Amino acid sequence: MDSVWRVGVLVALAATWGTQGCELSPSYDAAPKSPGDNFYKLIVNGQVERYAPEQRYVVTLVGARTHDVVQQFTKFQIVVDPLDPAAPRTPRTQGQFQLFADTLTKFDEECTNSVVEADDLPKTEVQVMWKAPPAGSGCVLLKAMVYENSSRWFAEDGQLTRRVCEDTALSATDCCACDDAKYKVVFEGLWSPQTHPKDFPVQAMWLTHFSDVIGATHERNFTFWGEGEIASDGFRSLAEWGSVGLLERELRQRAVSPGGKSVKLRSIVKAQGLWHPKVNTNTSTTFMVDKKRHLLSLASMFDCTWTASKVVDLFPYDAGTDNGISYMSPNSETNPRERMYRITTMYPEDPRAPFYDPQRKEMNPLARLYITREKIISKACDEETLQSLVTEEAENTQSVDKPECAVSEWGAWSACSVSCGKGLRMRTREYRMPQKAQMFACDRQLVSKEMCVAPLPECAGGTAGEAEEDNELSLAAVEDTSGICQTTAWGEWSECSETCGVGVSTRRRQFLNQMGIKKCPLVQIGKNCLGRYCW
Repeated sequence: MDSVWRVGVLVALAATWGTQGCELSPSYDAAPKSPGDNFYKLIVNGQVERYAPEQRYVVTLVGARTHDVVQQFTKFQIVVDPLDPAAPRTPRTQGQFQLFADTLTKFDEECTNSVVEADDLPKTEVQVMWKAPPAGSGCVLLKAMVYENSSRWFAEDGQLTRRVCEDTALSATDCCACDDAKYKVVFEGLWSPQTHPKDFPVQAMWLTHFSDVIGATHERNFTFWGEGEIASDGFRSLAEWGSVGLLERELRQRAVSPGGKSVKLRSIVKAQGLWHPKVNTNTSTTFMVDKKRHLLSLASMFDCTWTASKVVDLFPYDAGTDNGISYMSPNSETNPRERMYRITTMYPEDPRAPFYDPQRKEMNPLARLYITREKIISKACDEETLQSLVTEEAENTQSVDKPECAVSEWGAWSACSVSCGKGLRMRTREYRMPQKAQMFACDRQLVSKEMCVAPLPECAGGTAGEAEEDNELSLAAVEDTSGICQTTAWGEWSECSETCGVGVSTRRRQFLNQMGIKKCPLVQIGKNCLGRYCW
């Protein structure tokens, strides 16, 4: 879901360009300002209205985009002002801009906290990084001026001004709890044809999933992803294939600071993924936090005690590694990789995007985290003790510490489940003492799955999982019904899953040989249906 850039020819302008103090206006010989915003807008990290002190945000200036028209401008100016017009403009209270490593932007030499164009080439979009001011700074105004030509320019009106205020609940404060704490986090999958019906891949339902969850509890100056960041190889592997192995290795390599003077991570946190038909169930894990390493992206503490619980809605981000727009778009590497950004109902502004809905400001969450404190481990406020603690791995089970629940090493990955297009592969491990594991009700992860692409990346007539005209699944990728893949005939279509509105109807078939279950995945297909009984 990457932005499309269209660069036109160089336009020679007779007007000269300069800044008049810090006013959002072009040179003196330009026509008066055109009213309104002409559909240009400033976007801050998707559509945020509050900032966390001293955190970084991507500010995007972009015009309208349709299949017929992509708005272009040649010059621009972006400033950040205090809410009070009488207050001075200073980075100490309004934050400061930082430039990306491109050739589109530069700092305005005549105006504090201002970014302008680096050349006169037509542009469809520009981005800058804004570091929010310290806690207690209050609200700021991000403003923009867009210059198309000497007779058409727009400034400050409408969506060219964004008011962003401090989120006092997220103000970065020092953690003063001396004890350690253990938390349980539950990941609940909400993504379904009912919650997100637009272009939901019902024709490839067997591919729908949330990958294994991976993360870490860490100190404040550590990060491995974020809006405006470039994805690492490990993060790309997670975003495109649901594979966590490379990202886990990257985390371990970065866990210890240069020279080995401090350990940046307290726990590496992992939980089993949710795969069809269990996408809308739960997976859970536990993790440890201490005074220094108390951040789990969304978890925090207050008042020198550890918070008891927190519920967090989760929304999608684009990792900037693939050009695909829809769920089932064929793989198309973004080179060079683009910066991560939050996906919203208005961004990317492309009707083909599954979350694009100009009639709605907020989208339904795709998943939800439930974080609850399980216990507190008494500790003294001793910096030396903190430094001696090594990074531990937290699995999604209490069984990991029981010798009766010991497991073997992971086996090799299976072959990709399809002969062309996208499929699944899996690997397994076993309990070393199966009878004792059953006796002690062990529940460690024994099966790991991830996406894969067959030697033939695309199937004849489209990628695996794309719909035909009758909205049924194209079987080209998985219709090998010889040998162990032999099946019965397809059964009848089920009733629509919804009595009113868009739902799913499915039909199934059975393998004649039970070994086909592992190697021949397609025994159920689905199609969109419409419930008729609406009152």
